[in-house]
Amino acid sequence: MTENHHKGKIKIIVVFSMLFLIVSVLLVLIFSAGKKTYVVTYDLNGGTLISGSLEQHITQGQNAVPPVVVKDGAYLHSWSASSNHITKDMKIEAVWEYKTTDGIIYYTDSNQNFAEIEGAYKYISGEVYLGAYFGDKKILGIRDGAFADCSQITKVYLLDGLLSIGDSAFENCTSLTEIATPETVIHLGARSFGDCESLVSLTLNEGLLDIGERAFEGCTALTEIFLPSTIQSIGTDAFAGCEDLIIKINMSKKDMPEDWAEGWNGLAEIIWLIEDEDADNEDENKSDAEDTETSTNETEDESLSESDTEDSSAEA
Repeated sequence: MTENHHKGKIKIIVVFSMLFLIVSVLLVLIFSAGKKTYVVTYDLNGGTLISGSLEQHITQGQNAVPPVVVKDGAYLHSWSASSNHITKDMKIEAVWEYKTTDGIIYYTDSNQNFAEIEGAYKYISGEVYLGAYFGDKKILGIRDGAFADCSQITKVYLLDGLLSIGDSAFENCTSLTEIATPETVIHLGARSFGDCESLVSLTLNEGLLDIGERAFEGCTALTEIFLPSTIQSIGTDAFAGCEDLIIKINMSKKDMPEDWAEGWNGLAEIIWLIEDEDADNEDENKSDAEDTETSTNETEDESLSESDTEDSSAEA
């Protein structure tokens, strides 16, 4: 009797457990039914994925899980947005910070929420990494003459966020071979890279607005560069002394802004990557005129030929 009673209790417990499980599942389904699912995409921004998922489908109000990522020469400063309490489709980008090279001097003011690079010790050499932050302040500019005469620098790596590279910022960096301006840079100062005679690779960002006078004067190793279509002004002799340089410009000649100084290119060759419509029309008109002239000449020749034939018949 006792054994049957014990078995009956077990059956009751099992039944109630099953009912509890079913009710719990139903409640979860009912609760989730009214919630949307959003897609969270993680952009590594040049980094490498170690673990985790770059695309996550997250129920409304839940948290996404940032992946584990690395990047050579940099550390993860932050993600561009929070992964918590997701309420919409999101793209979250990795924000990297270079492990800034020792020997950099910064300028900051307690009344400003940004910093600038003011200078560097003259012994600095090799590849130089310039981070995007000084403490918690974003670096927005490289001040005038900051790296002037640092003759042992070979490459400079810059992060997005930088807006301005000042006058003579890298003047006489005679061992500098390569530099690319970040997509945020809008201003290059006068002689900013003057006499960087070893500079062979120069990448200028789309979005750059102005290049100061003599900015690349004496960069004799440059052989080819592309100028972005966004440039509004170029100073006098910006590329003076770059005799073997070919400058390719992503616009037509007629669209060249008025604030490009006369002789800005020195002796460098210019190639306009977009043809002028007027030039095309002129070519077409010239071609039509040549065809018309050819046709006229042929008609005249035929008339003369017929006239000669008639004269010959008359003489006969």
